[in-house]
Amino acid sequence: MKRIYQLLCLIMILSCNNTNKKDMKTKENFSWGVAIIAPRMYPIEIHKGYLGNDKKMIAPFINTGLMQQGWAYYGDVFSGGNEMPTELSATWISYAEKKFWKIETEIDKKTQDKIRQLFIEGYENKALSGTWSHITYKKITIGLAPGGIVILWASGLNKKTEIAHYQAKETFVSVNEFCRNPDEYTQQEFYDDRFEDYVPKETQEYIKKNGVPLTLYEEYRTKYNYRFDLQFHKTDKESNDRESEYVNGEKEIVKIEDLNSYQTKALPSYCRFWFSQYNAEAEFDGGEILNAFKKISKNHPDKNIDIEAKVAFMYKTVDFIVKCEGEEIPLQNVVVRMWKN
Repeated sequence: MKRIYQLLCLIMILSCNNTNKKDMKTKENFSWGVAIIAPRMYPIEIHKGYLGNDKKMIAPFINTGLMQQGWAYYGDVFSGGNEMPTELSATWISYAEKKFWKIETEIDKKTQDKIRQLFIEGYENKALSGTWSHITYKKITIGLAPGGIVILWASGLNKKTEIAHYQAKETFVSVNEFCRNPDEYTQQEFYDDRFEDYVPKETQEYIKKNGVPLTLYEEYRTKYNYRFDLQFHKTDKESNDRESEYVNGEKEIVKIEDLNSYQTKALPSYCRFWFSQYNAEAEFDGGEILNAFKKISKNHPDKNIDIEAKVAFMYKTVDFIVKCEGEEIPLQNVVVRMWKN
């Protein structure tokens, strides 16, 4: 009788565990905030928008102000919700392009499943104290780039993961509908005035020479199989996990045991290296590293690629070279900062 009772208890426990796992997999309600970002030096401003479902507007975003914090930024939360969004709507002005864009799209089931999985499963995060703990994402970040490119990420502390991407369509919003117009600007006068006032001079000069980079942020989504190969003047090694940001807007902390393995990822935009006595930060030029990888992967298709990092004598700087099967392309526009532990 006792054995039968124990068996029944075991069956009930297993049943409860399976039910809990099933509930987690089908869970619809979870808390999230919504944030908007734009590439650095390509300012935008939201006219109106929201995340919602077929029943209601869950998280509206209006009057967000000028945004150009950068593709790696998490974004400031404007609103939020606690149920799965199934619709995305946004209308915004791209000041560098002198035009409005509009996205009206369903967030399909595959994307919903990915959002649910990311928020429920969470990730391992490393605190400033050096201890690892399991946490989860807090935001759905929406990125709006030149060419009407729209990216969704799940964002959390030290972590940002791409969820989906969309293509907006050019639209028209009159200046009088968009904002107060005391100077009675025409539409073109409004575009020209804001271009001069809001778009950085460096970006203005770039656009005059090269045009607006309409496909760049789509190309940034391409992933390559590569690793960093650190070379030291004296024997040394990375002594801690590496903080990494990528040109596609993702970010993570790479664990020390994974530092030397080839992995398929977007190209780096920023890395923080920890050595035994010194630390180093490297900010990569997105266009430069993209062109180097496009060239070298075309010449050596399906091959592993190294980013050689040569640490100079006395840790004065770090030189970076993209390498594959004997071909080398130096990266000359990397900004490196080094300091002693």
